[in-house]
Amino acid sequence: MKKKALLISCFNWYKARLETVRQMILKDYDVTVLIADYDHIGKKKIRERYPECTYINVPEYKRNLSISRVRSHIIFGKEVGKRLKSLRPDLIFLQLPPNNSAWYCTQYKKLNPETKYYIDLIDLWPESLPLKGADKTLIVKYWKSVRDNSLPAADHVFTECALYRKKLAKVLNREKTSVLYLYKKQTEDEHKLVNQKIKKRRIHSDKLSFAYLGSINNIVDMEGILKVLKGITARGISTSIHIVGDGEGRNRFLKTLKAAGVKVYFYGAVFDQMRKIKILGNCDFAFNMMKESVLVGLTIKSIDYFSMGLPIINNIKGDTWEIVRRYGAGVNVDDPEYAWESILDCDAGDVSQKAYALYLKVFTEDRFKKCLKEAMRL
Repeated sequence: MKKKALLISCFNWYKARLETVRQMILKDYDVTVLIADYDHIGKKKIRERYPECTYINVPEYKRNLSISRVRSHIIFGKEVGKRLKSLRPDLIFLQLPPNNSAWYCTQYKKLNPETKYYIDLIDLWPESLPLKGADKTLIVKYWKSVRDNSLPAADHVFTECALYRKKLAKVLNREKTSVLYLYKKQTEDEHKLVNQKIKKRRIHSDKLSFAYLGSINNIVDMEGILKVLKGITARGISTSIHIVGDGEGRNRFLKTLKAAGVKVYFYGAVFDQMRKIKILGNCDFAFNMMKESVLVGLTIKSIDYFSMGLPIINNIKGDTWEIVRRYGAGVNVDDPEYAWESILDCDAGDVSQKAYALYLKVFTEDRFKKCLKEAMRL
C-alpha cells in the first residue's frame, strides 16, 4: 500500500511548481493536491480545474489589502487542518503564504514526527505589504510570528529566492534550506520563435519599444516606469509600450502613459505563450519595476521575460539585481530619470541573447527538479 502525500497551495500555483512535485513523488505516494478555488490574480472563482486537484471553497475578495482576503485565507487554513486529520499524510508539501496554514501543518508534524514536512516559501507576508509602518502593528507581528514559529518544524524549507532566505536567516536552519527558483516550461516551437525574434532584434536610433507583462496593481512602480519612458522621449526617440495583463491600476497606468506621449498598445490578459511571444517578442526591453517598499527578490514576470529573450529594465534588489549584473541580461535602475543613458548604450541583440542564455541555464524545469531531488532525497 502506497504512502499518502498532501500538497497544499492557497494560490493556484499547481502548474508553476506543484505539478512537478506531484509527478516526482507519484511512484511512491498517493498524492492529494489542495488548492483554493479562487483566482487571486483575476479576482474570480477558478473555472479551469485540473482533475488531479481538490479545490477548497473559499470566500471571494476584491482587494489584496482587505479583511475579506484575511478571512478567505483563514477559512482555507482551517480546511487544511480538517484534511490533515482525515487524510493523515506521510508527506506534506506546503506553500506559504498564507501563514496560518503552516500552524495546522506544524501541529500535525509534532504529533506525527515521522511525517516528511516541506515548506515552500513563495512570498513573504507581511513583509511584502506595501504599507509603511505596517510591520509595527500587532496583527502584522502576529501574522509573521505564525510563519516564523512554524519554519523550524519543517524537514526542509525552500525559498523562492535568496533574498527570502537572507531575510529569515535568524529562524531558518541554513543546512535545511534551499533556494528553489521558479521555472518556465518551453516547447520546441516557442524556442524556435524566440530565437527568430532575437535574431531580428535591433535598436533603432529613432524609436524604442518596451514590454510590460502581468498584473497592474498597487505594487507596480508606475511612477518609475513613467520616468524611464519620459527620459527616452525627451531624447527625441519615438517610444511605445506593449502591455499584456490587467488589474485595478490599469486605467491610471494607461492614462499617465498616454499623457506622457508614449504610444500604448494594450492587449489585456493573454494566456497563450506563443501569442505572448509574438506580441512582446518585437519589443527591445521589458519593465520589471516594483515599489521600493515591496520585499521581493525575483518576479514571475522577469522569468517570463527571460524565456522570451527580453532584457529587463529592473529596479528590484536582491536576486534579480545580482542576476542582471552577473549575466548582463538588462539594465539595473537606481534613478529612473537617468536610466535612458544605460538603455541607449545597450546592444539589443547582445543583451537579448544574454537574457535567453540566462533562462536556459537557471530557470528550466531540469534545474528545478535537480534542486528538489537533492533536498527531498528522491
